[in-house]
Amino acid sequence: MTVSEVLTAAKNKYNAIGDTFFSDAELLTLLYEACQKINKTAKIIEATYTTSTVASQQEYAYPSNTLEIKRITYNGRKLEPISMIEDDLLTGHNQSTTSTGTPATYFVWNETISLRPIPDSVGTLKIYSFNEPSVLTINSAIEVPTLFHMDLVNFMVSEMAAKDKQWEHARFYLDKFNVACVEALQYSRKKQRGDAMPVVQTEESKGYLVRI
Repeated sequence: MTVSEVLTAAKNKYNAIGDTFFSDAELLTLLYEACQKINKTAKIIEATYTTSTVASQQEYAYPSNTLEIKRITYNGRKLEPISMIEDDLLTGHNQSTTSTGTPATYFVWNETISLRPIPDSVGTLKIYSFNEPSVLTINSAIEVPTLFHMDLVNFMVSEMAAKDKQWEHARFYLDKFNVACVEALQYSRKKQRGDAMPVVQTEESKGYLVRI
């Protein structure tokens, strides 16, 4: 659905077509809020970014709107996420080390990705992430999957009813939206598993840190 179609669906559902009590600007804000809420619960907005590394440069900024990193690869090879304490083990507690090579690990602080070893040449850094929704305009694409667009409408209708002090209607549609948030979380987890059997990862499956 387009943004205009979602706004119209909300007005239709609340029988508010032609009603000036609810402006398009207000409904756009409600739609954005609905996208934020369902995504905060389920992390269903995914993105992939590619950037080039620079020789001897360790730190790289998060891509815009990134909520959480899912995976990072360097020239196609997966980098292992580590903590800052684990980075201390790699560097002998000398965080300022300038040792370079082919990156094998990374840690994140203040929305900055730090590679270790520090790249010794230009390479391709590919970042798979869960994203925040972008602020919406009437011409925007809705980043939440279409499967949940009518659930976004339910949140909007709940807020419209609350503005009219129709508390029973507001609670009814909010309950429907909250159920959809749980379903979106289940959908997201199943989608990430794909056709793989769910298994418990062990420490042995993660490999070992090699001090540099």
